[in-house]
Amino acid sequence: MTPTTSKRAGLQPDEILDQQRQLWLDGQCPSIESLLKGTPFESDREVQLDLIYSEIVLQEELGERPSLDEYALRYPHLKQDLDLHFEIHRAIRDQLLVTTGEPWSDESWPDPKSEPSVSFLPTETYEIDRELGRGGMAVVYQARHRQLQRLVALKTFQLGRSLTSREASRIRTEAEAIARLAHPNIVQIYEIGDCHGSPYLALELAEHGTLAQRLQRSPLPPEEAAQLIETLALAVHHAHERQVIHRDLKPANVLFMRDGTPKITDFGLAKVLQDSEVSPGDATRTGDPIGTPRYMSPEQAAGRSDTVGPVTDVYALGTLLYECLTGRAPFVSSSVVETLRMISNDDPLPPRRLQASIPRDLETICLHCLTKEPARRYTTAEDLADDLHRYRFGEPIRVRPISVVEHVWKWCRRRPAQATLIAVFLLGTVVAFAASAIHASVDRQRIADLRGEVAILTQQGRNALDRDELEVAHSKFQAAWLIVQSEPTLSDHEASVAGWLDHSRNAANRYQWKQRIPPREYDERRDAALVESLLVVPHIQHPIALARDSLEQALELTLPNDPAWTLEREQLALVSAELVALESGPAKALEQLDALRDFSSNEYWSHKAEWFTQLGRSAEAEHARLQADRFPPRRGVMIFHAGMDLIRQHRFRRARQDFERVLDAEPEHFVARLALAICDLHLQRAGEAKVGLTACIAQRPRFSWSYIFRSAACRALGESNAAIVDLERALECGSPSTERYVSLIQLGRLLQLDGDRRSSAARFTEATKLLPHEPAGWVHLACVEMLEGQYELASSHFLEALHLNPMSRDAVWGQTVLSLLQRDYSAAYQHFESQLRREVEPLNGHIQSELRPQNQLDETRTPQQLPTASREP
Repeated sequence: MTPTTSKRAGLQPDEILDQQRQLWLDGQCPSIESLLKGTPFESDREVQLDLIYSEIVLQEELGERPSLDEYALRYPHLKQDLDLHFEIHRAIRDQLLVTTGEPWSDESWPDPKSEPSVSFLPTETYEIDRELGRGGMAVVYQARHRQLQRLVALKTFQLGRSLTSREASRIRTEAEAIARLAHPNIVQIYEIGDCHGSPYLALELAEHGTLAQRLQRSPLPPEEAAQLIETLALAVHHAHERQVIHRDLKPANVLFMRDGTPKITDFGLAKVLQDSEVSPGDATRTGDPIGTPRYMSPEQAAGRSDTVGPVTDVYALGTLLYECLTGRAPFVSSSVVETLRMISNDDPLPPRRLQASIPRDLETICLHCLTKEPARRYTTAEDLADDLHRYRFGEPIRVRPISVVEHVWKWCRRRPAQATLIAVFLLGTVVAFAASAIHASVDRQRIADLRGEVAILTQQGRNALDRDELEVAHSKFQAAWLIVQSEPTLSDHEASVAGWLDHSRNAANRYQWKQRIPPREYDERRDAALVESLLVVPHIQHPIALARDSLEQALELTLPNDPAWTLEREQLALVSAELVALESGPAKALEQLDALRDFSSNEYWSHKAEWFTQLGRSAEAEHARLQADRFPPRRGVMIFHAGMDLIRQHRFRRARQDFERVLDAEPEHFVARLALAICDLHLQRAGEAKVGLTACIAQRPRFSWSYIFRSAACRALGESNAAIVDLERALECGSPSTERYVSLIQLGRLLQLDGDRRSSAARFTEATKLLPHEPAGWVHLACVEMLEGQYELASSHFLEALHLNPMSRDAVWGQTVLSLLQRDYSAAYQHFESQLRREVEPLNGHIQSELRPQNQLDETRTPQQLPTASREP
């Protein structure tokens, strides 16, 4: 493989997209095939579609008009996907035509055929340390002023080509906006400069990451979130007092200093208020949707720049507070068009629905910021900061929750047709009946209609699930859930609708999970933990403790409060509880599950019901079964857990049937396929086990347990060389210590059988250094030393193994054989007899009859008559 090919093989999709854009910027027009050549994504449909869509946008920015027919001819296998891409693209372009009067700006791209202007970094003034990041039109470096020795963030613009007028305006706007401001929580500007026609800004350096990076780990505690947003709101109010509107507040634009002080940055989209009209310095045009889509206010999403003002930033502060509390933005969708539609039309899900621990007052403050109508939000950012301050110090907040009447009014605005029908019905009823009869009749009819609507929506959602239309299903169940929540008399529907809503959300999460390539570090750790939980790993003294530690390590790689991780965390918790039940009984397993209150599924409650039954607690078992019935059962998950439990009981034939059923439903289920091969291995079906394990290696080439178990299958088939090769490959995977330890022991044993004792001893020695607390390595090392005549070393290592595990049969038998080799028959008999006392087994009469006469004979001899120990076996 040439260096160039090797370099391309390591490219990721985002890097290929960046490369494509840069080549077009340089005046080249590379084909998609040439961009993918030599990468792992040559046949990847999703990456091909991403590059095609990017190429369409690039062509239109250059004034060309690509057609669907052209791309359908080039990529006939992507015809359906291309139809959808062009439909969405036309929707976006049509929206821009409506709001701006033109599909794309002629200034959005310089002429690629023109020679780019030469631009340089201001290296005479600044010493460049490293690149901090880059965006659509700027690159930010960490730099040091040569004379002042001050660290700065050096923001340079569009290296390699001339700036368009709109880009230059945006740079000028950012510099002027920051220059107006002097606040401890706003990034300060030190210098505005120009180097060979390329402008740059020298800004205050914040070295400790962004709020976006912090929220990737987990949401903030409510008190910390309130204090942070209060601080940011006061900084934003300072900007508003100086007529500067930020318009692009988001987690990525909140930086942290070394001492934890937050700083607002990136005023590139800021608007400077001048009288009542759009500022001439505004770097955007009336009608453009300005900002980052998921953090836009409704007025920004609609392109109404004339209504953008301080309340726009108040809305953005509300989105920051929402994401700090819940770990996600208020509106998230797979497409920009759908996100903008949701911002304009939908109400955000109340934060307490996502995190029940959020205080109600803090939720009220957050939702007040996110009101659709600008006039109904906090008038100023200072008012928001004041309410947050009141909340933090236990004082009554000024805003109030939305009343029932307001909820009904919003419902009527969202559903005018249904609202009109209800109004007409009520009017007819008033004419026909007396007031009391009217009230009762209307109420009954309303409840019946709502029940009917819930039933229809639920059935439509179930039908959508059957068609794998997960987003449609979720929207139907969500609509049904909102109706049930709005009407107390529909509480009998609550459990069913909640179950289907959770089921659709989980199905969508599972689908998104399956789309990830390549597998993340978590996938490898999780699957290794599940394999170790089968309790079939050789050479480990305490397999249950090992498996539980591995499950905890996998859990540490998840996000506790992220709904996308709920299913994964629940599976690991249930497997851990199963091991606790096996080791300490069902009562301890229930204690562990009771500590995990963020799970609720059919499998979770079914496990509890089973353990309550085993303890004879029938009432609690019945309650758990009723809770389980609230949620749709996931048959595949239940069968998979049953198969794992059967392996732990060494009922491999029954377990094999369960894993075959799992694979019939999910052919790509990696652990099920590996477990099926393990069953074949224990059922003496080494050939079938080898085939299954080879398929596992093809699916996950870096998973060391597949090589370890395939080595065992090869050994059973008499393929010694293939078994050694597989164990060496397992060692090359860079696996955690447990897999490496088992590989070293197995490899050492095979080398010992091949007569290569030196290499065998080296593997066993490495194993003892890797896991010195495991006795198996010491026993095997002692056996090799004993065969090599190194009796003193062997004896010390047998004793080390017995110190770690006084019940180690292998160590005692090794000591017995060692004593026989040294012709110390009395010691041999003592070792043998002590082992027999430890184990309830029939006495081996033959060995005992051989040892007893010799022991008696030795007792009658004088020391001079006893044979001297020899090193020759």
